[in-house]
Amino acid sequence: MKAVFTCLFQKKIVTLHLTIANKEMKQTDKNIIMITSGGVGERFGSNIPKQYVEVNGRKVIGYVIDACKRSQLADGILVVAHPKYHDELVGEFGVDVAGSGPTLNGTKRNGLDYLRTHSACEKLVVVDAVRPAVETSVIDRFFTLLDDYDAAACARKITDSLGRFGQWIVNREEYYTLSTPEAFRFALFEQHFRAESPLTESIQQLPETSKVYLDFDAPYYDKLTYPEDLAKIQHLLGARSEK
Repeated sequence: MKAVFTCLFQKKIVTLHLTIANKEMKQTDKNIIMITSGGVGERFGSNIPKQYVEVNGRKVIGYVIDACKRSQLADGILVVAHPKYHDELVGEFGVDVAGSGPTLNGTKRNGLDYLRTHSACEKLVVVDAVRPAVETSVIDRFFTLLDDYDAAACARKITDSLGRFGQWIVNREEYYTLSTPEAFRFALFEQHFRAESPLTESIQQLPETSKVYLDFDAPYYDKLTYPEDLAKIQHLLGARSEK
C-alpha cells in the first residue's frame, strides 16, 4: 500500500509517499470495504476511466483507498474493477481485486461472489471509487451501526425545487437522495441482491422490513462525473491537505 507521511524538513513541510506491504484478505476477515470501480467514464470524456485520473498529483481512486486503509475496523479491502487495471491496483495499492461487471449492479454482484468465497464477511461497507473526499470516520461509523441495523446509507434532503412528470405539485419534503458510503449485513444483502435489478439504490433490494439507518448528518461526498466537477474536487482535496 502507499502510506503518506508529512514531516518538517529544513523548515518546510514535506509529504512522503512510502510503499508498505498490505496483507491479503483472509478467510476469517469479517469487516470488509468494497470499492466499486467498474465505470468507464463515458460522461467524463476522458481516455481513461475517471477514477484513474490524477487530482493534485494522486489518482482519484488513491484518495478513496487511503481513506479505507485508515479504517480502524476494516479487516480487508476489495476493489472491483476491470481486469485491465488489476495489476496496477495490486502493485500500487496492495488491495484485493475482483473483475467488474457490465453495470454497477453487476460489479457489486461480482464483488459479493468474491467475498463469499474469499472471506467470512459479516459487515460490508460499499464505497464509490469516484468520491475521493470520502472520510474514514463515516466508514467506521457505518461498521458500528451494523451492530444494530441491517443497513445504512448517506442521505441528503432535497433543497432545490422538485418536479415530476405528470404531476403539477411535488412536495420535496417527501423525498431525499441516497449515496455511498453504504453498509450492509453481508448475509442479508448477499441473499437479496440481484445484478439484473433495475434499481440503482442497493438498499431498495432488501426486504421492506429491514432495519435501515439513514445518516442525514454525514457530509455529502461529491462524485466525479463530469469534467466540470474536477475543479471543485481539486479545490476540496487541496484545502483538506493544507489542514
